[in-house]
Amino acid sequence: MAETQKHVDFPATKWSVIIRATAAPSPLSRAALEELCRLYWPPLYAFLRRSGQTPHAAQDLVQGYLARLLEREDLATVSPTKGRFRSYLLAGLRNYLVSEARQAATHKRGGRAEIISLDLENAEALCPLAHTDAITPDLAFDRRWAETVLEQALEKLRLENIARGKEQLYERLKPQLATAAADDYATLGRELGMTPGAIAVAIHRLRVRLRELVRAAVADTVGSAADLEEEMRNLLAILSP
Repeated sequence: MAETQKHVDFPATKWSVIIRATAAPSPLSRAALEELCRLYWPPLYAFLRRSGQTPHAAQDLVQGYLARLLEREDLATVSPTKGRFRSYLLAGLRNYLVSEARQAATHKRGGRAEIISLDLENAEALCPLAHTDAITPDLAFDRRWAETVLEQALEKLRLENIARGKEQLYERLKPQLATAAADDYATLGRELGMTPGAIAVAIHRLRVRLRELVRAAVADTVGSAADLEEEMRNLLAILSP
C-alpha cells in the first residue's frame, strides 16, 4: 500500500509529463522533451565518440537524432518499460544509427537545421572518456550522464549562493562538497572569518542542498518514484571512485 501511494504522489516532472502525453502530445510535453534533450545531449555525444565517430560526425548524428525525435514526435514509442529518459534516449539513438546506416547510400548527412546548439570544442573537453580504451560506449554514456547531472546541480547551487551574497563562501567551500572528510576547518575559518563550527555547519548545509538539487535533476528524467530511487543509486555508483 505504501509503495502504491508513493507512486501516486510522484510529482509531474518533465519526463513523467512526456510519458503521460503519449496518446496526445501537447505543447507542454514537447517543451519538456526539448529541454531534456538540450540538457542531456552530452551523454549521447560521449557514446558516439567512444563508438568511434569523429567529433563532427558525432555532432551531426546527435543533431539528426534529436531533430527526428522532435519532428516525428516519437512519444508514441514510450512505454512503462522505458520509464527512464536516458534509457529511452540511448535506445532511440541505437535505432537511429541503424537507420542512418541503411540510408547511407542515398541520404547525405549534414545540412540539417540545428535543433540544439552544440559547442563542439566544449563537448570534446567534456568527453575525455572517448579516448580511453578501457571504457565501453555504454559506460561512457552513463558516466557523462552522471557528470552532467552533478554539473547542473553544482551550477544551480552556485547561482543560489550568488543570489544570497555568499559566492566567496561557496567557492571556497566547494572543494569540500566532493569528500566526506573534514579538512582543516580552523584554517578555513581564519580565511573566511568564521569559527570551525560555523564552517562545518556551512559545509553540511551545502552538501544537503546539493543532494536535493541532484535528486530534483534526476527526478526530471524518470517516470516513477521507484525509478528515481534506482537512478540515484546508479548515479552514486557511477560517480564513486
